[in-house]
Amino acid sequence: MTSTDAPRIDRLMAMMGAHPGPIEPGRIEFTQAVGSRFHDHRGRTILGSVGVLVDGVPGGAAGRSVPRGTQTVLSQITATLAAPLPVSGPLVARGHVVHLDLDSGIGLSAGELTGADGQPHAVLTARSVVVTRGATHADAVFGGDALPVPEAEAGTDTAEFAGLTGLEIVSAIGAGTVARGPLAGLFGVEAVEVERGRVVCEFLPQPWMANYLGTVQGGNLISVSDVVAGLAAQTLTAAGQDYRSLDLRIDFARSPALDGGPVRVRSEVVRAGRRLALLDTELVDTSGILLARAQSSVQLF
Repeated sequence: MTSTDAPRIDRLMAMMGAHPGPIEPGRIEFTQAVGSRFHDHRGRTILGSVGVLVDGVPGGAAGRSVPRGTQTVLSQITATLAAPLPVSGPLVARGHVVHLDLDSGIGLSAGELTGADGQPHAVLTARSVVVTRGATHADAVFGGDALPVPEAEAGTDTAEFAGLTGLEIVSAIGAGTVARGPLAGLFGVEAVEVERGRVVCEFLPQPWMANYLGTVQGGNLISVSDVVAGLAAQTLTAAGQDYRSLDLRIDFARSPALDGGPVRVRSEVVRAGRRLALLDTELVDTSGILLARAQSSVQLF
């Protein structure tokens, strides 16, 4: 999508329930209604619930600032939460280009995530790079048939695991005795290794995850990274202890192929205090090649 194109709607954003607001060169706005289909296993809206939106808005602002025939992708994005995300209701994401240097092929964009009443929920910053790959999937992504909205997986009543430690809850998710939650179900996230301070999951990229370059859109990786980092942080918690992600920074090293097989997601606590845990998350392909790396801060209550 370039500054000279008429605005077209990304079908992945539409599948996630996001609808466009004002769109112009270098500036973009979308609103997404969150609710139970995007909840984690605790029935919460988390950053991963709006990963596609978080990627698509600052990325879209950069994409609409370059000449026709030029493509950009995000190489890095940071989302810092200002307040817990609502359990349900609309969230408004606005993005704009801060600086674009076509000579070096690097751009910086920023944005914010607010409630319908203007309550700030997150601040976004992103770096884009110009790429020479062709927009092979542009017609399908921006003008093809609408993606079907998958039915949300059922969750587990949180009262059923209220007396369990975080490690016991995450282990039960891996064993399938506690539901992984609608959000993890949407992306097909399976926990395959669980220990205190470390969780390994896998997911299989699906055709609906495509961006206009024909690879997995980065917002899917944001969502999966946040889900898995949250599980790793939860393994530290005592029974009844709560936690929430405060921020996530992700660097995209290589776009996963849609047909490249399972992606392995490893999240590990690198430091934990009484109130804050720091986590590193890596996404690798079947050959062990790094696809993306995320760093998160999680508040422990």
